[in-house]
Amino acid sequence: MKKLILIAAFTIGAAFWTTPLQAQETTEIKSPPPKGIAVLSRDVAYATSKSGQYIQAQLKTISETINKEFEPEFATLRTQAQQLNAEIKALSPETLRTRTDLQRRSQELRYKLGALADWKKRQMIATEKQSIETWQKYYQEAVRATLVEKGVHILLPIEAVMFRTAQVDITKDVVAKIDAKVTTIPVNRVRVPRVPQQQQAAQAGAAPGN
Repeated sequence: MKKLILIAAFTIGAAFWTTPLQAQETTEIKSPPPKGIAVLSRDVAYATSKSGQYIQAQLKTISETINKEFEPEFATLRTQAQQLNAEIKALSPETLRTRTDLQRRSQELRYKLGALADWKKRQMIATEKQSIETWQKYYQEAVRATLVEKGVHILLPIEAVMFRTAQVDITKDVVAKIDAKVTTIPVNRVRVPRVPQQQQAAQAGAAPGN
């Protein structure tokens, strides 16, 4: 029992200083695994399960659709940026320092381009979150079934351990159970406000008379 406690304490403690990059360099030991202990990678399960791959493919398609929708606005902003750069290059450094209007236009263009990119990013995050919540249910069911099947009493994230045996990794078992239950999960685009709600509230609070 003391040996088991020491193993658990060591692996849990490793989670505080093992980075994701280091986790990829986890060493496999060719020896019998500790009974009742297993490791699991949720990220690998998501990336390799059929339903997870389906979600990723659908997200790619949605991303391409959003790009096409945003392209006219992006094109206009790029044209304005090119025109502004041409104006700036035609001026001497001394004159440029006095042209605060050009500096203001440059800042406005950067803001608009950043806001448009952020709008797309927030849509993609919300869309993926909704789909993963459904996938997560199948994942949790598969994990519980695997733990019972293999008699696992202690489960650790694979990123938290430095050394492990191949036998102790139950990720493939979990993926197999997910695939047996589901291979596709609906991915519906989630549309979010162009201006984040927090920013809307801040702007409303800063309005004259408030």
